[in-house]
Amino acid sequence: MLANLDNEVYFKKVFTDVEVFTAFVKDVLDIDIEVKKVETEKVLLNKVSAIKFKMDLFAEDVNNRTIVEIQKIDYDYSYDRFSHYFLANLLDVQQDSRSYAFAKDVYIIVVVTAAFKFKTQENQLIDKDVLLTDLNPRDLKGNVLKINNHKLVILNTTNIDPETPEAIRDWLDLIHQSIKNPEYPKINTSKKAISKAVKLADYKKVTPEQLYEAKIEASRKEAREYFDDIAREEGREEGLKAAKIEGIKKALQRGKLSPEEIAEDFEVSVDFVKEMLKK
Repeated sequence: MLANLDNEVYFKKVFTDVEVFTAFVKDVLDIDIEVKKVETEKVLLNKVSAIKFKMDLFAEDVNNRTIVEIQKIDYDYSYDRFSHYFLANLLDVQQDSRSYAFAKDVYIIVVVTAAFKFKTQENQLIDKDVLLTDLNPRDLKGNVLKINNHKLVILNTTNIDPETPEAIRDWLDLIHQSIKNPEYPKINTSKKAISKAVKLADYKKVTPEQLYEAKIEASRKEAREYFDDIAREEGREEGLKAAKIEGIKKALQRGKLSPEEIAEDFEVSVDFVKEMLKK
């Protein structure tokens, strides 16, 4: 049984493995990189942006002057947010004002595990599984003039297309199957790196510490989705959910019941009650 790679803890467990990371990068970006370590939660040292953010997975190939960042997103996302990751990393390597040259090639891979919410300027909802952005100019005839290698690639595991190149589709299948079909996943394990990723995602090999962290992450996501549902829904159901949350708030304020007792009374998880208590 596969651990759910929609959970950030399990996703990092799999993709911080150097062999898996470099194979994933090769299949998605068609570049070879040599890295000794995949960092997590990295923050840019230089203040290149007014918005501080952390990079889920970050690796640098010093010999080839290449930076690759991977972000796993399941909520609160937009194309503008993805662009921010991309442009901030580009500015970070553009430190020489004498030439404005980029010191390194920058590649950003964003893995989205929910349907896209953003639309085109013509108000068309985007439902592609792979989106590409680069910084190369085009002439008036639409011909791309290759000047640099910088690239932003957005992958969506909910919109897998049969025509997607197999190298990319294998990874999308891995993530999607871990979410929707973890017990009997249909995955191309003939590929060495995919096979290793499956072993790393084996739920039986999850440590108690990882399980604890994963449960916290799952409870946070549950709380976010719960509040999002209330914001979206209308009518009687919305009123009932709002009343339930209000009841939980009052029970917490009275302080007479434990989180476990409140969770049982209101038919929610204990983690959800504890998350409300923090807020």
